[in-house]
Amino acid sequence: MPKDNHSVMQHYLDGKKNNFYTFFLCKNSSLDKIKIVNSKLLHKTHEYLRGLSINQILEKQFIATQKVFHKKKLPFRNIVVSKRDENSIGGLFCYFILETILLGRALGINPYNQPAVELIKIETKKQFAQK
Repeated sequence: MPKDNHSVMQHYLDGKKNNFYTFFLCKNSSLDKIKIVNSKLLHKTHEYLRGLSINQILEKQFIATQKVFHKKKLPFRNIVVSKRDENSIGGLFCYFILETILLGRALGINPYNQPAVELIKIETKKQFAQK
């Protein structure tokens, strides 16, 4: 979530209001073990980070971002992954595949036939044929 926050979030928050957003948070990640404890490296303006894990910081940013989106009346959903493993991520991908199929059908778009995307596949294969 923090990556590219300034430019992308500026666009999301003050740009066109024609999108729907999804926020993800992964619980129980390996980032829980990484603590911000060395106060000598923290500037005084960032003392509030002392003792927090990277995951705790990301979770606070996750909540804060949703509050701002709510205040700005921007539509969003959040998905919290309780365990970062093959089952959880695979289940999430299956959900998004099904969601894409159902939304495509509801919007009158055939999600299985995308001729414009096929053009990129054809061009990519040509690139591999060149030596």
